[in-house]
Amino acid sequence: MLVWGITEAQHHDISVFRSNIFELQKYFASNSIAHAVAHPLYSVNGKLDASHLERLILLFKHFEGLNGLRDALLSELAIKLFGDLTPEKIDEFANRHDLSPTHIEPWKKILVGGSDDASAYTETPKAKTPAEFLAHVSAGRCEAKGQSGTPLALSHGFYNTFSGFIQDRFHEKLGPGGALLEQVFSRFMEGRDPTQFTLREKATFVAQGVLSGKIFELAKPANVSLWNELSRYFARPEVKAKIAREVNVVAEPERRAFLLANIVSEQLAFRFFQKFIQQISGGNLLESVQALVVILSPYIYAFHSQAPSRPWLREIFRQMTGIIPEVLRNNKRAWFTDTLEDVNGVATTIRKMTAAAKAAGAELTVVTARSELHVTDIPIRNFKPIGEFELPEYELQKLSFPPILRMLDYIQREGFNEIIISTPGPIGLTALLAAKMLNLQTSGIYHTDFPQYVRILTDDSFLESVAWRYMHWFYGQLDIVFVNSEEYRRSWISRGFAPEKLKILPRGLDTALFSPERRDPAFWTKFGEANGAIRLLYVGRISKEKDLDVLAQAYRRLRDEGLPIQLYLVGDGPYLQALNSTLLPDAVFTGYLRGKELATAYASADVFVFPSTTDTFGNAVIEAQASGVPVIVSDTGGPKELVDSNVNGVITKSHDVEDLVRAIRELVTNPNKRHRMSRQARRAVVDRSWPTAFRKFWSATAS
Repeated sequence: MLVWGITEAQHHDISVFRSNIFELQKYFASNSIAHAVAHPLYSVNGKLDASHLERLILLFKHFEGLNGLRDALLSELAIKLFGDLTPEKIDEFANRHDLSPTHIEPWKKILVGGSDDASAYTETPKAKTPAEFLAHVSAGRCEAKGQSGTPLALSHGFYNTFSGFIQDRFHEKLGPGGALLEQVFSRFMEGRDPTQFTLREKATFVAQGVLSGKIFELAKPANVSLWNELSRYFARPEVKAKIAREVNVVAEPERRAFLLANIVSEQLAFRFFQKFIQQISGGNLLESVQALVVILSPYIYAFHSQAPSRPWLREIFRQMTGIIPEVLRNNKRAWFTDTLEDVNGVATTIRKMTAAAKAAGAELTVVTARSELHVTDIPIRNFKPIGEFELPEYELQKLSFPPILRMLDYIQREGFNEIIISTPGPIGLTALLAAKMLNLQTSGIYHTDFPQYVRILTDDSFLESVAWRYMHWFYGQLDIVFVNSEEYRRSWISRGFAPEKLKILPRGLDTALFSPERRDPAFWTKFGEANGAIRLLYVGRISKEKDLDVLAQAYRRLRDEGLPIQLYLVGDGPYLQALNSTLLPDAVFTGYLRGKELATAYASADVFVFPSTTDTFGNAVIEAQASGVPVIVSDTGGPKELVDSNVNGVITKSHDVEDLVRAIRELVTNPNKRHRMSRQARRAVVDRSWPTAFRKFWSATAS
C-alpha cells in the first residue's frame, strides 16, 4: 500500500493494522488518509492470484496505474483491467467473496503514478499545499503521468548505488585508488570510455600513487592477466573508434552505459570462451568470470526482475474477465537459429516458414548472428557476432559467439511473446537465457539427431551419451518441443519427456517448384550422361552419418551385375573426397544445386535413394516424391513415415546392403512398377504447402 500525509502516530497505528488488510482499509477510511494499492499486477512473492485482486478491487478506490520501476506492459494491463470493470462485474466479485464494496461506484477506479526517480508521477490541478494536493488525489482529481521503467534505467541505478557503496565502505582501503574508481564509474555512468583520461587526470592519479591511468591496470604492469589483455584491446585506435561510433551518437546516459558494458563484457566473454575451448591453463580465468559477474549482474537482474510473467497475467485475465488481452496473446515471436544460409533442412524450414508467416501477416522474426548474411526476403534481425568458429568433424557448419546482452535487450524492447529455438548451439543457448530472464514462452524444434551424429562421426559412445544428456537438459527447459516424426516423439517419451510437451512439426513443400513437369532428358548431359542408364539420385549432405557407405556398396554390387544404372549425388560435405576417389569412382558428384536446377535434377531422375538412418524428417524425400520419383528409404529414422511401402516407394532394412540391392534392382528392372510408384509419390505430397504448414505451426502454441 502507498500511504501519504500521515503523522508519526498514524505511522505507528498502521504498523499495527498492516497485518490485516481489512482492518487497515477501515483505518484509512476512518482517518481520511490518502492511499492507493501499489503496482497491482506485480506479484512480489509469487502468491498473488485473481481472488486477491478481486478483493482489492472491492476494498480500494485508488490504484497505481503507472510505476516508473515496472515494465510498461503492467501499466497497460492495469489500465485495461480497471477500465473494463462494470457494476455487474463488481456484483460478481462481491457475491464470490461475500464482501461488500467499501466505496461508491467501485467499478470506477482512480489511478496514480509514481517512482523513486520521478520518471512516473501523479498530476493534479494546482495546489498551494501538500494537504491540498492530497485532497485532489483523494477526490480523484488526478492523473498518472510519465513513463514506465526499463531494465537499463533500473540497472543504471544499481551501478550508481554500487559505486557509492564501494567508495563509502572501502574508502580507506582504496586509498589513492578511490579517486580513480570514482572517475571510472563517473565516465561509465555517462556512457563514456572509462579507460580514457586527460593528461591532467593521469598526472593526478600518478601523484596519488596509481601506476597507470587505465581502468584495468590498477595493479603492477607485471601482473599479466586477462584484465591487462582487455585494457590493451581498448587502447587500440580502431576499438576506440568503435566505441565512439556506437556510444557517442546515443543521447540517453543509461543506454550509452549499456552499450559500453556490452563492449566490455562481450570481449571478456569471448576471450574466456576461447581459452576454455582451447584448454589453455594460462591467464586468470576466475578473474574473467568475476569481471563478467560484476559487469553483467545489474543488467541480468534488472531484465529478470522487470519481466512480467505472461502466463500468470493470462491466467489472471482469464479468471477475472474471461478474455485474454491482445497484448498477452502469443502473436509476436522470435525464431532463433545458428544456421540460416547453410544448405540443409533446418535452414530451408526456417526460411520457408518465415516467408509463409510474412505472407500471412504474422509477426515472426528470425534472429541470428552472422558476420555476413545475404538473406533479404524474410523479416530478420542479424547481430554481428563477437567471434565465429567451426565445429570439429562438421566443418561446413560455422557457429557464432553471439552478443548476449544485445540480444536480451532487443527481445525485451521488441515485446516478443514467444521464443522459438531451432538449434541448441550458442545462439540457441542465448535464446534460452533470454526466455528465462524475460519469463517468455518457449518452443524448440529437434531438427537434427545430434547424439547419433556424434556417435558416427567420432565413434565414441561416451561422447554420444554426453550429447544425449545435453539435449535432454536443453530441450527439457522448453515449454513445447516439436519433433519431425512419430518415431522421434516416441523416442523422447521413452527418455522421460512428458507426452503433452511433444508435438509433430508440420512441414510444407513447394509443389509448384518440385514437379514432374520439370523432367528434362538432356539435363544430365552436362554432368556426363550414361546413355540408356537408369538414373539413381541422392540429395543431401555428403557425410558419414548419411550412411552413404551402404549406398556405395549396393551401387558397386549392381554395377558388377551389369545393371544399367548411373548414380548422381547432389550436395557437398566432408566425405565427398573419400567417396569420389575410392568408394564411388563411377558416380557423378554435382555439388550443390539450388532452385529450379535442383528441381530439374529431381524430376530427371528415375529412382531416389536415401539410406540415412539419422534424419529426423527428410526434406529431400518429399521433394523427390513431389517430382514424381519413387523413393527408397531406411526403416530407421523419420523418412520411413513419409513412404507407403510398395505404393509410392520402398522401405529397406537399415544398414542392410543386400536389402538395398534388392530394392534398387526391383525398381530398375520393373519399369511398370517404377512408373506406377512415380504417380503415387506425387499424389502422396501434392496437398502439402508451406502456408498450410505455417498455419498449423502457428496455432500449435497460440494462446
